[in-house]
Amino acid sequence: MLRRVAPCIALVFGALCACLTTQAMAAPGGNLLANPGFETTLSQHPWMPTAWDTSAAPMPTVFFGRDTTAAHGGRYSVSVANVSTLTPLWHNWSQTVVVGPEMANQDVVFSVWTRSNGVQGRGYVLLQAYRDSVGKMARLWKTPRDSSLARLGLTTTTDPYLYLGAKREYFSDTETGWVRREVRVFVPPSVNLLIVRCGLFGTGQVMFDDASLTAEKALPPAALPVGVNLLADPGFEGNGDRWEYSLPPYEEMHCDRDTTVAHSGKASIRFMGGLSGMVTTRAGVAQVIGNRGLAGKRLRLSGWVKCDSLKSFAYLKLYCTTLTQDEHVGAPRQLGETTPWTRLELEMDVPKDAYQVWAWLLYNAPADGRVYFDDATLEVVGPAKGTATPAAPTRVPAKKAAAVKPKPGAAGKP
Repeated sequence: MLRRVAPCIALVFGALCACLTTQAMAAPGGNLLANPGFETTLSQHPWMPTAWDTSAAPMPTVFFGRDTTAAHGGRYSVSVANVSTLTPLWHNWSQTVVVGPEMANQDVVFSVWTRSNGVQGRGYVLLQAYRDSVGKMARLWKTPRDSSLARLGLTTTTDPYLYLGAKREYFSDTETGWVRREVRVFVPPSVNLLIVRCGLFGTGQVMFDDASLTAEKALPPAALPVGVNLLADPGFEGNGDRWEYSLPPYEEMHCDRDTTVAHSGKASIRFMGGLSGMVTTRAGVAQVIGNRGLAGKRLRLSGWVKCDSLKSFAYLKLYCTTLTQDEHVGAPRQLGETTPWTRLELEMDVPKDAYQVWAWLLYNAPADGRVYFDDATLEVVGPAKGTATPAAPTRVPAKKAAAVKPKPGAAGKP
């Protein structure tokens, strides 16, 4: 079994690039966020709310503001507006909270009120839990991250941060009134930073107000029956809000729900574009299962993949988050060039100290061509066996693919 940190670009890249927000260590109990209603203004600034930060983007098409005409409570709300998707970026407001060991083994719940205006894409709220000693000390010392890294005797390659918990809720309604959103994350031992984000992926405007971050008694892990698909919207028949999207910030990168090509049902998810970029990295869709009851189980991930002149490779991966690093097994097969719908499958034992599992449908980007994913399944097959047994792919001719019926427990669509 290989051991390596998973490159979850869509989430981790944004966290590392966020500007520093100076804040004392949060005390347990009550709202852990400072200035949760955006009512207090930063000194020597005409409108920026204290304790909050905005994501950095070298784009003149995004605007952050504090609104005095529409608020859920009090006098103010904040908003993010964007008019271009040339480069895929997750624009967001954020606040970082330093926490101590007393937060371990609890749930943290982030809620905020949102209002959408002309959204073409997805608004979102996101809660992240890190063990990030460099980030923690940077805030306590009130120094830049690079300076804190050097002061601790570390480098970017030896930075020991770990991404130990995450939950995002996307919402794609074009227009809404004020709607309360809520996400919950279990806090593993050693977490010392919590980050909340309110943002937009796409165009339009989303407003945010009256945020709250509280610690609560941890809920018991949900039941995990054998052979039941753990993925939501596994065939992309919904609006896609149940999936995470990972795209590097390369021009013309696109991830779209395609209703003209599907393994079954009416839709698949399609990636294309981004023909040039600084480095080759991974792009794809994922779901994170934050259920510590998965520890010691054996999982099977499968999915259908179709390539159209893809000058790269598409494959499946599982990543299991532990207190030391992410664990994974090698991809059983990589597909590229032009291939019909092909079923890929892998199995993996979840480590006994794992807290969450990421299920990924991936390809290497940038690359010319297109790749489609459909009918994904993640299921418990029983207790851990101690070995990894990737299965060979099942290939089906394109003209017969629609006639294939899934096995019991698979993600087939009516």
